[in-house]
Amino acid sequence: MRNLRERLMAVASGKPAAPRPEPEKKAEPFFCREQIVPLRSLCGIEYTTLDEIRACDPRFAGSSWDVRRVLFLDTETTGLSGGAGTVAFEIGVGFIDDRGMVIRQYVMRDYSEEAAMLAEIAALLRQADTIVSFNGKTFDLPLLESRMVMNRIRLPVTQMPHVDLLHAARRVYKLRLKRCNLATLEEAVLGQQRQDDLPGALVPQRYFDYVRTKEFALLEDVLRHNFDDVKSLACLTGHLCAAFRAPETLTHPEDLLGVGRTLMRGGRTQQARACFKILGHSTLSSQAHMHLAASYKKEKEWAEAVKTCQSMIAQGSGGTWPYIELAKYYEHIAKDNARALVYANGALRYTLNVAPLWGADEQQTAQIRRRIDRLRRKQERETDSQIQEERSR
Repeated sequence: MRNLRERLMAVASGKPAAPRPEPEKKAEPFFCREQIVPLRSLCGIEYTTLDEIRACDPRFAGSSWDVRRVLFLDTETTGLSGGAGTVAFEIGVGFIDDRGMVIRQYVMRDYSEEAAMLAEIAALLRQADTIVSFNGKTFDLPLLESRMVMNRIRLPVTQMPHVDLLHAARRVYKLRLKRCNLATLEEAVLGQQRQDDLPGALVPQRYFDYVRTKEFALLEDVLRHNFDDVKSLACLTGHLCAAFRAPETLTHPEDLLGVGRTLMRGGRTQQARACFKILGHSTLSSQAHMHLAASYKKEKEWAEAVKTCQSMIAQGSGGTWPYIELAKYYEHIAKDNARALVYANGALRYTLNVAPLWGADEQQTAQIRRRIDRLRRKQERETDSQIQEERSR
Protein backbone atom coordinates (compact mmCIF):
# COMPACT_ATOMS: atom_id res chain seq x y z
CA MET A 1 0.00 0.00 0.00
CA ARG A 2 1.45 3.41 -1.04
CA ASN A 3 2.10 6.07 1.57
CA LEU A 4 1.06 9.72 1.34
CA ARG A 5 4.39 10.90 -0.19
CA GLU A 6 4.13 8.40 -3.05
CA ARG A 7 0.55 9.42 -3.81
CA LEU A 8 1.47 13.15 -3.89
CA MET A 9 4.36 12.45 -6.26
CA ALA A 10 2.03 10.51 -8.57
CA VAL A 11 -0.31 13.49 -8.69
CA ALA A 12 2.56 15.87 -9.43
CA SER A 13 3.80 13.70 -12.30
CA GLY A 14 0.31 13.65 -13.85
CA LYS A 15 -0.06 9.93 -13.55
CA PRO A 16 -3.57 8.79 -12.60
CA ALA A 17 -3.84 7.40 -9.11
CA ALA A 18 -4.42 3.68 -8.84
CA PRO A 19 -8.17 3.03 -8.46
CA ARG A 20 -9.36 2.07 -4.99
CA PRO A 21 -10.77 -1.44 -4.87
CA GLU A 22 -14.56 -1.64 -4.44
CA PRO A 23 -15.47 -2.76 -0.88
CA GLU A 24 -16.84 -6.26 -0.76
CA LYS A 25 -20.57 -6.39 -0.29
CA LYS A 26 -21.33 -7.59 3.22
CA ALA A 27 -22.95 -11.00 3.20
CA GLU A 28 -26.27 -11.53 4.99
CA PRO A 29 -25.65 -12.30 8.68
CA PHE A 30 -27.75 -15.47 8.35
CA PHE A 31 -29.92 -17.23 5.81
CA CYS A 32 -33.63 -16.36 5.70
CA ARG A 33 -36.34 -17.72 3.45
CA GLU A 34 -39.86 -16.29 3.38
CA GLN A 35 -42.97 -17.95 1.97
CA ILE A 36 -46.69 -17.07 2.08
CA VAL A 37 -49.50 -19.53 2.88
CA PRO A 38 -53.08 -18.46 1.99
CA LEU A 39 -55.41 -18.13 4.97
CA ARG A 40 -58.02 -20.34 3.31
CA SER A 41 -55.76 -23.36 3.84
CA LEU A 42 -55.28 -22.82 7.59
CA CYS A 43 -58.47 -24.38 9.06
CA GLY A 44 -60.08 -21.08 10.08
CA ILE A 45 -57.20 -19.77 12.21
CA GLU A 46 -58.45 -16.21 11.56
CA TYR A 47 -61.74 -16.95 13.36
CA THR A 48 -60.24 -18.21 16.62
CA THR A 49 -61.04 -16.31 19.82
CA LEU A 50 -59.57 -15.87 23.28
CA ASP A 51 -62.46 -17.83 24.83
CA GLU A 52 -61.78 -20.80 22.55
CA ILE A 53 -58.06 -20.70 23.30
CA ARG A 54 -58.81 -20.73 27.03
CA ALA A 55 -61.19 -23.64 26.49
CA CYS A 56 -58.46 -25.58 24.63
CA ASP A 57 -55.84 -24.70 27.22
CA PRO A 58 -57.32 -24.01 30.68
CA ARG A 59 -53.87 -22.88 31.86
CA PHE A 60 -53.37 -20.24 29.17
CA ALA A 61 -52.08 -17.16 30.99
CA GLY A 62 -52.58 -14.58 28.25
CA SER A 63 -55.12 -11.78 28.64
CA SER A 64 -55.72 -11.32 24.91
CA TRP A 65 -55.71 -13.19 21.61
CA ASP A 66 -55.15 -11.33 18.37
CA VAL A 67 -54.21 -13.75 15.61
CA ARG A 68 -52.09 -11.01 14.01
CA ARG A 69 -49.96 -10.81 17.14
CA VAL A 70 -49.38 -14.55 17.49
CA LEU A 71 -46.02 -16.07 16.60
CA PHE A 72 -46.05 -19.73 15.57
CA LEU A 73 -42.61 -21.14 16.32
CA ASP A 74 -40.70 -24.36 15.71
CA THR A 75 -36.97 -25.09 15.91
CA GLU A 76 -34.59 -27.60 14.38
CA THR A 77 -31.64 -28.35 16.63
CA THR A 78 -28.27 -30.05 16.79
CA GLY A 79 -29.61 -32.51 19.37
CA LEU A 80 -32.95 -33.85 20.58
CA SER A 81 -32.18 -34.14 24.28
CA GLY A 82 -31.31 -30.51 25.03
CA GLY A 83 -28.33 -29.59 27.16
CA ALA A 84 -25.65 -26.89 26.98
CA GLY A 85 -24.24 -28.15 23.69
CA THR A 86 -27.56 -28.12 21.84
CA VAL A 87 -28.11 -25.25 19.40
CA ALA A 88 -31.17 -24.25 17.39
CA PHE A 89 -29.52 -23.99 13.98
CA GLU A 90 -32.83 -23.37 12.19
CA ILE A 91 -35.83 -21.47 13.54
CA GLY A 92 -39.12 -21.34 11.69
CA VAL A 93 -41.70 -18.71 12.60
CA GLY A 94 -45.11 -17.86 11.21
CA PHE A 95 -47.35 -14.83 11.63
CA ILE A 96 -50.52 -13.53 10.03
CA ASP A 97 -50.71 -10.33 7.99
CA ASP A 98 -52.67 -9.04 4.99
CA ARG A 99 -50.89 -11.48 2.67
CA GLY A 100 -51.84 -14.58 4.66
CA MET A 101 -49.53 -16.58 6.91
CA VAL A 102 -45.94 -15.47 6.48
CA ILE A 103 -43.50 -18.28 7.25
CA ARG A 104 -39.88 -17.25 7.71
CA GLN A 105 -37.13 -19.78 8.17
CA TYR A 106 -33.83 -18.63 9.66
CA VAL A 107 -30.69 -20.74 9.33
CA MET A 108 -27.29 -20.10 10.88
CA ARG A 109 -24.84 -21.25 8.25
CA ASP A 110 -22.08 -21.28 10.82
CA TYR A 111 -21.97 -21.05 14.59
CA SER A 112 -20.73 -17.44 14.33
CA GLU A 113 -24.15 -16.45 12.93
CA GLU A 114 -26.12 -17.59 15.99
CA ALA A 115 -26.13 -14.22 17.80
CA ALA A 116 -27.45 -12.29 14.80
CA MET A 117 -30.11 -14.88 14.09
CA LEU A 118 -31.29 -14.94 17.70
CA ALA A 119 -31.41 -11.12 17.77
CA GLU A 120 -33.79 -11.23 14.78
CA ILE A 121 -35.96 -13.86 16.50
CA ALA A 122 -35.99 -11.80 19.70
CA ALA A 123 -37.24 -8.78 17.74
CA LEU A 124 -40.12 -10.84 16.33
CA LEU A 125 -40.96 -12.22 19.77
CA ARG A 126 -41.10 -8.72 21.26
CA GLN A 127 -43.74 -7.78 18.69
CA ALA A 128 -45.89 -10.81 19.56
CA ASP A 129 -48.43 -11.21 22.36
CA THR A 130 -48.53 -15.02 22.29
CA ILE A 131 -46.34 -17.92 21.17
CA VAL A 132 -47.81 -21.12 19.72
CA SER A 133 -45.59 -24.21 19.60
CA PHE A 134 -45.66 -27.98 19.73
CA ASN A 135 -43.79 -29.22 22.81
CA GLY A 136 -42.25 -25.78 23.12
CA LYS A 137 -42.91 -25.62 26.85
CA THR A 138 -40.49 -28.45 27.49
CA PHE A 139 -38.02 -28.04 24.65
CA ASP A 140 -38.06 -25.11 22.22
CA LEU A 141 -38.62 -22.14 24.55
CA PRO A 142 -36.17 -23.16 27.32
CA LEU A 143 -33.56 -23.86 24.63
CA LEU A 144 -34.07 -20.47 22.95
CA GLU A 145 -33.97 -18.63 26.24
CA SER A 146 -30.74 -20.31 27.33
CA ARG A 147 -29.08 -19.62 23.93
CA MET A 148 -30.19 -15.99 24.11
CA VAL A 149 -28.68 -15.64 27.57
CA MET A 150 -25.40 -17.08 26.26
CA ASN A 151 -25.49 -14.48 23.47
CA ARG A 152 -26.32 -11.60 25.83
CA ILE A 153 -29.90 -11.22 24.66
CA ARG A 154 -32.24 -10.65 27.58
CA LEU A 155 -35.73 -11.86 26.79
CA PRO A 156 -37.75 -14.08 29.18
CA VAL A 157 -39.21 -16.24 26.42
CA THR A 158 -40.49 -18.90 28.81
CA GLN A 159 -42.54 -16.27 30.66
CA MET A 160 -44.48 -15.13 27.59
CA PRO A 161 -48.11 -16.24 27.08
CA HIS A 162 -47.83 -19.57 25.35
CA VAL A 163 -50.10 -22.23 23.86
CA ASP A 164 -48.38 -25.61 23.69
CA LEU A 165 -50.44 -27.61 21.22
CA LEU A 166 -48.92 -30.93 22.28
CA HIS A 167 -50.80 -30.79 25.58
CA ALA A 168 -53.97 -29.34 24.05
CA ALA A 169 -54.02 -32.06 21.38
CA ARG A 170 -53.40 -34.84 23.89
CA ARG A 171 -56.37 -33.76 25.97
CA VAL A 172 -58.68 -34.04 22.96
CA TYR A 173 -57.23 -36.74 20.70
CA LYS A 174 -55.18 -39.13 22.86
CA LEU A 175 -58.12 -41.43 23.65
CA ARG A 176 -58.58 -42.09 19.93
CA LEU A 177 -55.05 -41.80 18.56
CA LYS A 178 -52.95 -42.98 21.52
CA ARG A 179 -49.89 -41.28 20.01
CA CYS A 180 -50.12 -37.53 19.45
CA ASN A 181 -47.00 -36.51 17.57
CA LEU A 182 -47.45 -33.83 14.91
CA ALA A 183 -47.28 -36.20 11.93
CA THR A 184 -50.04 -38.41 13.42
CA LEU A 185 -52.24 -35.39 14.11
CA GLU A 186 -51.75 -34.08 10.59
CA GLU A 187 -52.91 -37.35 9.09
CA ALA A 188 -55.70 -38.31 11.50
CA VAL A 189 -57.08 -34.87 12.38
CA LEU A 190 -56.13 -32.49 9.57
CA GLY A 191 -56.37 -35.05 6.77
CA GLN A 192 -52.88 -34.21 5.51
CA GLN A 193 -50.07 -36.65 4.81
CA ARG A 194 -46.47 -35.66 4.28
CA GLN A 195 -44.54 -37.05 1.34
CA ASP A 196 -40.89 -38.05 1.75
CA ASP A 197 -40.65 -36.25 5.08
CA LEU A 198 -37.27 -36.21 6.80
CA PRO A 199 -37.48 -37.99 10.19
CA GLY A 200 -36.67 -35.69 13.07
CA ALA A 201 -33.96 -38.03 14.32
CA LEU A 202 -31.93 -37.38 11.13
CA VAL A 203 -32.08 -33.58 11.33
CA PRO A 204 -28.98 -33.03 13.53
CA GLN A 205 -26.74 -35.15 11.30
CA ARG A 206 -27.94 -33.24 8.21
CA TYR A 207 -26.73 -30.03 9.77
CA PHE A 208 -23.38 -31.49 10.72
CA ASP A 209 -22.96 -32.74 7.15
CA TYR A 210 -23.79 -29.26 5.88
CA VAL A 211 -21.27 -27.59 8.21
CA ARG A 212 -18.61 -30.00 6.95
CA THR A 213 -19.40 -29.73 3.21
CA LYS A 214 -21.13 -26.30 2.93
CA GLU A 215 -23.60 -27.88 0.49
CA PHE A 216 -26.81 -26.04 1.28
CA ALA A 217 -28.87 -28.60 -0.63
CA LEU A 218 -28.40 -30.91 2.36
CA LEU A 219 -30.68 -28.60 4.37
CA GLU A 220 -33.55 -28.43 1.90
CA ASP A 221 -35.26 -31.48 3.45
CA VAL A 222 -34.85 -29.90 6.88
CA LEU A 223 -36.41 -26.64 5.69
CA ARG A 224 -39.33 -28.45 4.07
CA HIS A 225 -39.89 -30.45 7.28
CA ASN A 226 -39.82 -27.27 9.37
CA PHE A 227 -42.10 -25.40 6.95
CA ASP A 228 -44.72 -28.14 7.29
CA ASP A 229 -44.37 -28.03 11.09
CA VAL A 230 -44.98 -24.27 11.29
CA LYS A 231 -47.93 -24.42 8.91
CA SER A 232 -49.44 -27.30 10.91
CA LEU A 233 -49.28 -25.22 14.10
CA ALA A 234 -51.76 -22.76 12.61
CA CYS A 235 -53.95 -25.49 11.13
CA LEU A 236 -54.08 -27.45 14.37
CA THR A 237 -54.89 -24.33 16.39
CA GLY A 238 -57.81 -23.57 14.07
CA HIS A 239 -59.05 -27.15 14.19
CA LEU A 240 -58.87 -27.37 17.99
CA CYS A 241 -60.73 -24.09 18.43
CA ALA A 242 -63.44 -25.29 16.04
CA ALA A 243 -63.82 -28.46 18.14
CA PHE A 244 -64.50 -26.40 21.26
CA ARG A 245 -66.67 -23.94 19.33
CA ALA A 246 -69.03 -26.65 18.10
CA PRO A 247 -68.26 -29.98 19.82
CA GLU A 248 -71.51 -31.49 18.58
CA THR A 249 -70.04 -31.56 15.06
CA LEU A 250 -67.21 -33.93 16.00
CA THR A 251 -67.48 -37.29 14.27
CA HIS A 252 -65.43 -39.34 16.74
CA PRO A 253 -66.97 -39.93 20.20
CA GLU A 254 -63.48 -40.24 21.71
CA ASP A 255 -62.70 -36.67 20.63
CA LEU A 256 -65.98 -35.40 22.04
CA LEU A 257 -65.21 -37.07 25.36
CA GLY A 258 -61.78 -35.40 25.33
CA VAL A 259 -63.39 -32.02 24.73
CA GLY A 260 -65.87 -32.63 27.55
CA ARG A 261 -63.17 -33.61 30.02
CA THR A 262 -61.09 -30.56 29.06
CA LEU A 263 -64.08 -28.26 29.53
CA MET A 264 -64.72 -29.83 32.92
CA ARG A 265 -61.10 -29.29 33.92
CA GLY A 266 -61.43 -25.63 32.94
CA GLY A 267 -64.52 -25.14 35.08
CA ARG A 268 -66.91 -24.97 32.11
CA THR A 269 -69.35 -27.35 33.73
CA GLN A 270 -72.47 -26.74 31.64
CA GLN A 271 -70.58 -27.00 28.34
CA ALA A 272 -68.93 -30.20 29.54
CA ARG A 273 -72.26 -31.72 30.55
CA ALA A 274 -73.66 -30.96 27.10
CA CYS A 275 -70.84 -33.05 25.62
CA PHE A 276 -71.45 -35.92 28.05
CA LYS A 277 -75.17 -35.91 27.32
CA ILE A 278 -74.53 -36.15 23.58
CA LEU A 279 -72.30 -39.14 24.27
CA GLY A 280 -75.06 -40.81 26.28
CA HIS A 281 -76.23 -42.59 23.12
CA SER A 282 -72.77 -43.54 21.81
CA THR A 283 -70.34 -46.38 22.34
CA LEU A 284 -68.84 -44.31 25.15
CA SER A 285 -72.11 -43.84 27.03
CA SER A 286 -70.76 -45.56 30.14
CA GLN A 287 -67.78 -43.21 30.47
CA ALA A 288 -69.92 -40.21 29.59
CA HIS A 289 -72.44 -41.01 32.33
CA MET A 290 -69.64 -41.50 34.84
CA HIS A 291 -68.25 -38.04 34.06
CA LEU A 292 -71.75 -36.58 34.13
CA ALA A 293 -72.51 -38.08 37.54
CA ALA A 294 -69.12 -36.95 38.84
CA SER A 295 -69.88 -33.38 37.72
CA TYR A 296 -73.20 -33.42 39.61
CA LYS A 297 -71.43 -34.82 42.67
CA LYS A 298 -68.77 -32.11 42.51
CA GLU A 299 -71.44 -29.40 42.42
CA LYS A 300 -73.47 -31.21 45.13
CA GLU A 301 -76.43 -31.61 42.82
CA TRP A 302 -77.33 -34.84 44.58
CA ALA A 303 -80.69 -35.53 42.96
CA GLU A 304 -79.18 -35.45 39.46
CA ALA A 305 -76.17 -37.50 40.57
CA VAL A 306 -78.43 -40.21 42.03
CA LYS A 307 -80.66 -40.19 38.95
CA THR A 308 -77.66 -40.63 36.63
CA CYS A 309 -76.22 -43.52 38.66
CA GLN A 310 -79.59 -45.27 38.82
CA SER A 311 -79.93 -44.87 35.06
CA MET A 312 -76.51 -46.51 34.60
CA ILE A 313 -77.58 -49.47 36.73
CA ALA A 314 -80.79 -49.82 34.74
CA GLN A 315 -78.78 -49.86 31.52
CA GLY A 316 -76.22 -52.29 32.93
CA SER A 317 -73.34 -49.86 32.31
CA GLY A 318 -70.48 -48.65 34.46
CA GLY A 319 -69.76 -51.92 36.25
CA THR A 320 -69.66 -51.54 40.02
CA TRP A 321 -69.06 -47.79 39.84
CA PRO A 322 -72.70 -46.56 40.04
CA TYR A 323 -73.47 -49.04 42.85
CA ILE A 324 -70.54 -47.81 44.92
CA GLU A 325 -71.32 -44.16 44.25
CA LEU A 326 -74.89 -44.66 45.42
CA ALA A 327 -73.68 -46.57 48.48
CA LYS A 328 -71.44 -43.60 49.33
CA TYR A 329 -74.27 -41.12 48.82
CA TYR A 330 -76.78 -42.95 51.04
CA GLU A 331 -74.20 -43.61 53.75
CA HIS A 332 -72.58 -40.17 53.99
CA ILE A 333 -75.09 -37.69 52.54
CA ALA A 334 -78.58 -39.16 52.97
CA LYS A 335 -77.59 -41.00 56.19
CA ASP A 336 -79.59 -44.03 55.10
CA ASN A 337 -77.43 -47.02 55.92
CA ALA A 338 -80.08 -49.51 54.89
CA ARG A 339 -80.21 -48.12 51.32
CA ALA A 340 -76.44 -47.86 51.27
CA LEU A 341 -76.20 -51.55 52.18
CA VAL A 342 -78.57 -52.44 49.33
CA TYR A 343 -76.27 -50.82 46.77
CA ALA A 344 -73.10 -52.17 48.38
CA ASN A 345 -74.55 -55.68 48.12
CA GLY A 346 -75.46 -54.91 44.50
CA ALA A 347 -71.83 -54.03 43.80
CA LEU A 348 -70.69 -57.32 45.36
CA ARG A 349 -73.19 -59.33 43.32
CA TYR A 350 -72.04 -57.63 40.14
CA THR A 351 -68.41 -58.40 40.96
CA LEU A 352 -69.12 -62.05 41.71
CA ASN A 353 -71.26 -62.45 38.59
CA VAL A 354 -68.61 -61.11 36.20
CA ALA A 355 -65.71 -62.84 37.96
CA PRO A 356 -66.07 -66.14 36.12
CA LEU A 357 -65.95 -64.26 32.80
CA TRP A 358 -63.31 -61.59 33.29
CA GLY A 359 -61.55 -62.54 36.50
CA ALA A 360 -62.29 -60.92 39.83
CA ASP A 361 -60.55 -57.78 40.99
CA GLU A 362 -59.56 -59.08 44.42
CA GLN A 363 -58.64 -55.69 45.79
CA GLN A 364 -61.94 -54.14 44.72
CA THR A 365 -63.89 -57.12 46.03
CA ALA A 366 -62.15 -56.81 49.40
CA GLN A 367 -63.00 -53.10 49.54
CA ILE A 368 -66.66 -53.82 48.81
CA ARG A 369 -66.78 -56.49 51.51
CA ARG A 370 -65.27 -54.09 54.04
CA ARG A 371 -67.88 -51.49 53.10
CA ILE A 372 -70.65 -54.06 53.58
CA ASP A 373 -69.26 -55.12 56.98
CA ARG A 374 -69.06 -51.48 58.12
CA LEU A 375 -72.62 -50.76 56.98
CA ARG A 376 -73.90 -53.87 58.74
CA ARG A 377 -72.25 -52.81 61.98
CA LYS A 378 -73.74 -49.34 61.63
CA GLN A 379 -77.14 -50.82 60.98
CA GLU A 380 -76.84 -53.10 64.01
CA ARG A 381 -75.93 -50.16 66.22
CA GLU A 382 -78.90 -48.21 64.89
CA THR A 383 -81.19 -51.17 65.61
CA ASP A 384 -79.82 -51.54 69.17
CA SER A 385 -80.26 -47.80 69.74
CA GLN A 386 -83.88 -47.95 68.58
CA ILE A 387 -84.60 -50.92 70.85
CA GLN A 388 -83.14 -49.08 73.86
CA GLU A 389 -85.20 -45.99 73.06
CA GLU A 390 -88.39 -48.07 72.90
CA ARG A 391 -87.59 -49.76 76.20
CA SER A 392 -86.89 -46.42 77.87
CA ARG A 393 -90.37 -45.28 76.95
